[in-house]
Amino acid sequence: MKRRIRVINIFISQMIMGAGIITLLVTNPVYSQGERYTKGAENGYTWISIGDPNLYFDDSKSNYLSGILDRIRLEHQKIPEFGEMICGEEFYSLLKEEKSEEISMDDIVDDINQFYDRRENLVIPIMLAYCYCIKDYSGLDGDQLELYREELLKFSNE
Repeated sequence: MKRRIRVINIFISQMIMGAGIITLLVTNPVYSQGERYTKGAENGYTWISIGDPNLYFDDSKSNYLSGILDRIRLEHQKIPEFGEMICGEEFYSLLKEEKSEEISMDDIVDDINQFYDRRENLVIPIMLAYCYCIKDYSGLDGDQLELYREELLKFSNE
């Protein structure tokens, strides 16, 4: 009888350990911190995890973008980690031409969501995805916009 209980205990402990290992193998890639950053900046993997998709009114992404806007305004396009890829010139052009009033934060959030629908774009930092949208709003030609996106991918994958 003692032997049977011991065999059952060993079996149960092996099952629990096996379940734990399987859980680690399955969930570890999902919660990996490394893929959420590109060159020290949060990227599309972070973007898609921001907010609760079940909430109708969730301003998390809009609030995040407000921080980006503040940084561009405060630093006047001097964001060294992204060099020439930043969109300060287009940003200020939209402000000057008063076109920025026509663009809502919800529009930008929707456009960044669309940008990250292309799985390959997920490695691009959110600030540069935002710049992609700003360049689009400022009227950059479709071919030029695609070249810019390719430049962003190359930069992000270096």
